[in-house]
Amino acid sequence: MNLDFLKCFLSKTGFPEKARSALLDGALRLTEQTAQTGGEDTLAAAVQLFYENSLDMELVRPCIQAAAEQSGVHPYMLWLLFLIEAAAPVRQAYTQKGIREELFWDTFTDLRYKAEECRAMYGIWGNFVSSWYPIFYSCDIIKLGRLEYENAVYPLDIPYEKHGIALQKGTPVKSIHIPSSKEPFDASARLASYRLAYEFFQEELRGGPLVCMCHSWLLYPQNRQILGSASHVVDFMGDFDLIRAEADPAFSNSWRIFGPDCTRPAKDLPERTSMQRAFKSWLCAGKETGYGLGILIFDGENILRP
Repeated sequence: MNLDFLKCFLSKTGFPEKARSALLDGALRLTEQTAQTGGEDTLAAAVQLFYENSLDMELVRPCIQAAAEQSGVHPYMLWLLFLIEAAAPVRQAYTQKGIREELFWDTFTDLRYKAEECRAMYGIWGNFVSSWYPIFYSCDIIKLGRLEYENAVYPLDIPYEKHGIALQKGTPVKSIHIPSSKEPFDASARLASYRLAYEFFQEELRGGPLVCMCHSWLLYPQNRQILGSASHVVDFMGDFDLIRAEADPAFSNSWRIFGPDCTRPAKDLPERTSMQRAFKSWLCAGKETGYGLGILIFDGENILRP
């Protein structure tokens, strides 16, 4: 493994000192195990396999599992080390595309956010959602201010037409993701991000507006009742024309709110934050959560609302 790049990555993306120490220790254990057996660099081989096979994470999985068994390093930590090792060519790709290096580090700080989630959920500095990441290595997602923007297409069979914009299934749009960065999420932070995106994608837009979609549990219409009008999440919902909603009876995103306590019965869920208290009350009343899909149109200065 490229230890110099690992150290640089952990520093540039703001990993806390305890995480850096744990990850460097894991990388050294893997390196020592490789040296003792005289085998090939497992992570370097996994990275090569990854890039030679259309960024297929499933082909990498046996390599990670084998390396975990041989080195004693937890698979979640090895996934994170692999994802960092695989990021070096993307840094070069950003440079070749004329994209500021700062945006590479901003975008790949997502690995720190997910490592913090993994630590909270499982006590491991690692990554348990590797399937989310191919779009980072194909340069199909970028973080601009508070939000991430993915190259995507309008997914619905029903056309969408407003403000002179006509979307049909397959029309290119940007899909917005909200990383768990703990950065401000108020209206000014979001507006600043939309402006950065409008400027960044200007060549693609050719003078037209920025058209985004978002499919998220944050956009479920009932969140207005759950969280109340003062919530930044509810304010975020107002940025979009909400065009579709679906229930999620299992509340598959409960871990994002309750962490490792998410498997408890509703009555035993923690109440440490206002969001936890709001969702606990909703769940204790026997009500469902879900997802919403919305469209955002931004003309460079203003959101064109429905």
